[in-house]
Amino acid sequence: MKHKQPLSLTRRLNQLHRSAGALFGVFLFVIFFTGCWSLGSDALRLWGNNVPLSGKLLPLEQLLALQPSATMIQLPEQHNPVITFCQSMGKCELSYSAINGELVVLDSPTMWLVTLHKNLFMGFPGRIFISLFGFALVVLLITGLVIQRRRIATMLHLPRTTHLKVLLHDLHSWLGLWCYPWLVLFAFTGALSGLGALGTVSLGERAAPDNPHIIMKTLMGEFEPLKTPVSVAESSITAAVSALQQTVPSFIPQTLFKQGDTWVIGGVRDGQLSTSNFEQYQFDSKKRQLVAVRDSAQQGFWTRAFIAIQPLHYGQYQWLPKVSNTLSYLHFIAGLSGLILVSVGLAMWCWKRMHSLAARFIVGCCGGLLLSACVLLAVMPWFTALLPIHFFMVWGIACIASLLCKNAQFSLMISLFLSAILLLLAFIASYLFGSLPFSRINLVLLCGGIGLLLILFGCRKLSCTAKRARSGYERSITE
Repeated sequence: MKHKQPLSLTRRLNQLHRSAGALFGVFLFVIFFTGCWSLGSDALRLWGNNVPLSGKLLPLEQLLALQPSATMIQLPEQHNPVITFCQSMGKCELSYSAINGELVVLDSPTMWLVTLHKNLFMGFPGRIFISLFGFALVVLLITGLVIQRRRIATMLHLPRTTHLKVLLHDLHSWLGLWCYPWLVLFAFTGALSGLGALGTVSLGERAAPDNPHIIMKTLMGEFEPLKTPVSVAESSITAAVSALQQTVPSFIPQTLFKQGDTWVIGGVRDGQLSTSNFEQYQFDSKKRQLVAVRDSAQQGFWTRAFIAIQPLHYGQYQWLPKVSNTLSYLHFIAGLSGLILVSVGLAMWCWKRMHSLAARFIVGCCGGLLLSACVLLAVMPWFTALLPIHFFMVWGIACIASLLCKNAQFSLMISLFLSAILLLLAFIASYLFGSLPFSRINLVLLCGGIGLLLILFGCRKLSCTAKRARSGYERSITE
């Protein structure tokens, strides 16, 4: 009687990798897709409002005069030339272009996918649910690295194009190895972002049920009086910001918060990983002095690690002003590579199951999200009364159509083709008929449309190629 040989550790991890990828792949696709969208959400919002994405900013005094009664203000930056006025934390209703002063609608359709990425339109519980998939990504990263540990040298070789299955396998391994550090960053910061917020809220409710926000204030630390207060020529906040920039040139102001006669100027410091909640100066308008400072450098190691989660996850590199743009582009490219990595992994799993219900569901969910996002970009300039339900209706219809189609591959090709056409139409409408000059959004629309057509053409060509003589290794991964 023959006894089955026990599976090796590598083969068991390979099975775990495939099973986990199939189980969580759709959710990871949604997270990566909406995450990439979120990285460009500021530019997309400006593009959707038909206001310039770049240009010379208006003087701060002129911008503040747009809403003189606001108590919280988010200052414009070069990558996001918008000034936003709020009445309290999280209640921001008015935003204006810092280039021409035009009103910018905050809740534009482009922000729906940002909300989808943050909490699935489910509020705080959705944020916690999303963060759990960071651990799913960690499992895939660990098992993937163990499986590919002997093929790390293949990083130096481009994926082979002898057959579509071989190309998909090589591309999946190649992207996973090259983007591994960024993917680990996305996984851990994404998981800790939600769970850290849950821990802070839970601790606040238990330690101080009457005032749960005290925990966050404790994390932020107390203001320390300046040994030598900085005198300001006038009592206006613009004069205080100007004096601060001259006195502490490494400090980059980002937010203003009024508390009676005192203004709090928040920002980041050159070379110090933090956010505007933890780097602040106090300006006393009566004394005309900068009187106190809050500096995260005085915090402990674990508090600083907690502070670092948000800027690292969302690609906020303003604390490195000289290389901020470069790192932001690398962050986006890594996120896009992660999206392709997940897409290729799902494609390989579906390859042998083209007619199965599971494969059609995967194609419907992923292809439907891509198609509905492209529909949104194409129709947004022409229809202003769009609602989130319209976006989800297109997504749902695409998913149902894929389930009804007997061949998942055909459904995928249709989704790619329609998405490419919609992106090119959005580019034509924006560039030829819009009033704005050529921008990075136009470039993304053009490259996205052409890229999807090239993928469609390449997949069709390679899948129609007759099988040639292949090595044992190629045969093992394609059969």
